[in-house]
Amino acid sequence: LGVLTSGSQLALELFAARGYEVLVFHAVGSGGRAMEQMLRQGILGAVFDYAMGEVTDELFGGLRAGGKERLTVAGSLGLPQVLCPGGVEHVGVLVSPNTVPERWRDHAHVFHNPVVLAPRLNAEEMRQVAREIGRRLQTTRGNAVLMLPKDGTGRYAMPGGPLRDPAGDAAFFAELQAVVPKTITVVERPLHAEDPAFVRECVDRMVALIEQRVGPA
Repeated sequence: LGVLTSGSQLALELFAARGYEVLVFHAVGSGGRAMEQMLRQGILGAVFDYAMGEVTDELFGGLRAGGKERLTVAGSLGLPQVLCPGGVEHVGVLVSPNTVPERWRDHAHVFHNPVVLAPRLNAEEMRQVAREIGRRLQTTRGNAVLMLPKDGTGRYAMPGGPLRDPAGDAAFFAELQAVVPKTITVVERPLHAEDPAFVRECVDRMVALIEQRVGPA
């Protein structure tokens, strides 16, 4: 996604060291759609779903909208999942160079590049995203862990980031925990999403779910 790159690269290294082959899908809309389709086709056996900004953009008209199936297929198939709401705190909006549309002028924002604006959602908008994620995860009946990085869901939201908003994050996490199915194990950590300790635990939990289901790689 660009705001989760170092965490993704570390995860790839850790999975490779454990003997797993990984396909990477960029969370820009087309990537999420392709992933869900390949899950349905039986090409993929498990999902480390590290970036959910495609759900945010589906709600708020952003570039990364991942379609109505996003976050539903793996759960309906009972596949192992480790989930992390990476990048949910902002929308990706195509704009004229270095221009902020009226819709987002009262929001904190940063330019991802000159023509892609990333406005930070406010607390109520974050709750909307949480409710939509919870609704989509109702298909998940088990074999899933939701990892919550309480110190920031991506590079922009981590300490020192331009979209840092601990109160908005807290509203999101509280709402999300209230709406996810009880079949999903929820793990909170006082770390940001790219913290190496957070990523390592995500990978360890992913491997444990896979090996519990099919045995070691």
